[in-house]
Amino acid sequence: MSNELSDNLQEEVLQKNQTFGIFPQAVSSFTLPNHKQFKQDLLKWMTNKDLVPDHNRRMISHNVTTIGKDNEVLNDIPDLKDALMLLIDKHNNNANNYQSRLQVSECYLELADEGSIYAPHEASNCLYSAIYFVNYDSKLHSPLKFRRHIVSSFFPVLQVPCSKESIFNQPECFIPYSEGDVVIFPSNLTRGYESNSTGERISLSLNIAPT
Repeated sequence: MSNELSDNLQEEVLQKNQTFGIFPQAVSSFTLPNHKQFKQDLLKWMTNKDLVPDHNRRMISHNVTTIGKDNEVLNDIPDLKDALMLLIDKHNNNANNYQSRLQVSECYLELADEGSIYAPHEASNCLYSAIYFVNYDSKLHSPLKFRRHIVSSFFPVLQVPCSKESIFNQPECFIPYSEGDVVIFPSNLTRGYESNSTGERISLSLNIAPT
């Protein structure tokens, strides 16, 4: 039996010249309908709630204060919860298409003061995380950044200098968004933000799990 390739097969092999990106991570940015009204509702809601600087995320944050109790805000403003869940369902339909019904497992409204930081972190026991930027100015407040995983289950990924940056080697990145937008992403995606230059950065963070 001949080991030689046919002319057609040789030509086909020679034409194979492709680089693939596998297992991409889906990150969505949606504008929340009726943001101005929801912002007013949230600012009013904040005036009647306690500030909680001693919260359970102090290990990964600095100068970040929780407003009210966890999960309290969406119980008190159900229209906001419904609007957010519509966007989360839209993200799911655009990305993973999980068949399970989704629900908010955690939710907290956070006020970031001047000099606040959120260290790179992930969330467990949930599918998606989302951040609604209630009061945000890109010129005054730190952007949310995502960090590339550089460890595996067994070995770290070898890091060496690169001649140029690409989507395959960039150490961190961020997507465009503005006040009133909701950014939704996998919960195990590393994220955080660097030192905030001014105060009054208000965001609503959510974790989403199957029912």
